[in-house]
Amino acid sequence: MRLVLIIGFTALFFIDTFAQSAGRRPKTAIFSASSEWQHVTLKPLPPVKPPEQARTEAVTPTQSSTTTVAERIQPVTGRSPLTTGTAEFRPAFTGDFATNRNGWRAGNQGDYYYQVGLGQYSIRKRVANTQQLSFSTVELPNEINLNAADQYTIKMDMLADSGQVPAGGLLFGVRDSLNYNAFMLNEKGEVAVVRVTNGRTFSDYMPADFMAPGVSVEKNRNRLTIQRRGNSLHFYINAQEIRNSPYPVKVLPGNGIGFTSSAYWTAFQKLTVTLGL
Repeated sequence: MRLVLIIGFTALFFIDTFAQSAGRRPKTAIFSASSEWQHVTLKPLPPVKPPEQARTEAVTPTQSSTTTVAERIQPVTGRSPLTTGTAEFRPAFTGDFATNRNGWRAGNQGDYYYQVGLGQYSIRKRVANTQQLSFSTVELPNEINLNAADQYTIKMDMLADSGQVPAGGLLFGVRDSLNYNAFMLNEKGEVAVVRVTNGRTFSDYMPADFMAPGVSVEKNRNRLTIQRRGNSLHFYINAQEIRNSPYPVKVLPGNGIGFTSSAYWTAFQKLTVTLGL
């Protein structure tokens, strides 16, 4: 046993001498005194660093500046009918012609035959050489007063036989067959804006004679539109304002709306009368 201890101390002495000569720090070793020797090496723990404080950055509030830009609304100078995007209620009168709920003239009346149905109002001559114009009107409801309204829009589509220019037009401000205003086309594609009082045609502020409209007129179908904007009446064919339009507004003789025609067959569709543009 003594011999074993001497050998152990001798080995420890050589290990210490070798570590010092190499300039390295000796490792601490612990030897068990039991019959079976175990060598345990203790490694030094790394130094514990103090916890770093969370880096806080000062947030500089940004001050937003609001710039108000005043946009000047320029008046519309286009030659097409104006429309408004307002969602306000606007009284309207429509003629879908699915039924005759509005009370249009129907059946054989004078030299013409009038028929409502299938989405259109058709007028056909019964007497080929008649000199009369067809004439059919209804009264607008009380809430749609064309004389009281500062703005209104009237429009409809007019159809003819294949290859023909529709000959007829739109009646407005109608009191009876002797007092009314009309916006008409003839078979030559000419246009007339007519004011009739007591059966006489006047041209004091609207030309009564047919003239070239200055816009394209189509065969088979054309859309006629009338707009009042303040003190002016504007007239359009296929969304293009005709020559010499607008005209000054004068008191209308009545509050009726309707159609007239002179061709063998003419049909009308999509009639609307709306307060506003």
